[in-house]
Amino acid sequence: MGQEPVVHAYFAPGACSRVMLHALEEAGLAFEGHPLALMRGEQKSPEYLAINPKGKVPALVVDGDLLTENGAIAWYLANRFPEAGMLPGLDDPVTAAQALGDLIWCGGTLHPIVRRMMRPALFNESDPDGTRALAAAELGVTARDLDARLEGQDWWYGDTWSLVDTYVAWAFSIAAICGFPLSEYPNLASHTKRLSEKETFKRVVAREKEAVATHDIPLPPGASL
Repeated sequence: MGQEPVVHAYFAPGACSRVMLHALEEAGLAFEGHPLALMRGEQKSPEYLAINPKGKVPALVVDGDLLTENGAIAWYLANRFPEAGMLPGLDDPVTAAQALGDLIWCGGTLHPIVRRMMRPALFNESDPDGTRALAAAELGVTARDLDARLEGQDWWYGDTWSLVDTYVAWAFSIAAICGFPLSEYPNLASHTKRLSEKETFKRVVAREKEAVATHDIPLPPGASL
């Protein structure tokens, strides 16, 4: 057997780095967690910028090599630990590319919509309420389509969980905190609840809660874990 890699995971409780943490749990990979308080700006501190110059979470350091961006980290872990079944069809070029496309969509389309709902003043200081409303309307169109996709199936790809499910559920849980009417989309609401009942996901949330308590990490107004 090869030597276990030395892994450091930089995350923020409640943030999209939850996708990375869930991947690490599913892979059964030992790692040292480094929580950051985004509300205190620790992601922009000189100490963290020396690790990840992008000033964002998540960041994963494996044997000294830095990996950033949720989709890339998820793709790396799913391919390095294929036995964990975190993405479908990785041995087929077309199916694997479709899964990669779904991860990119989560990070490049879905995530920014939710971010405009959570932090609208970052995008429009003069009219944050208007920015949030526009984002909510855009998310409503997406939610309608995803609710239809999930009709009659438990997960994004049917009967089998994937990291795409974790990313989608995270996005809509954040949107719900911002007032998005998730209950109006019953399949999406059930999907989010279903993920919350997964044992590996429970361990992720427990880790985040421990980080909040141990490091006195503030959460955004109205947010909870």
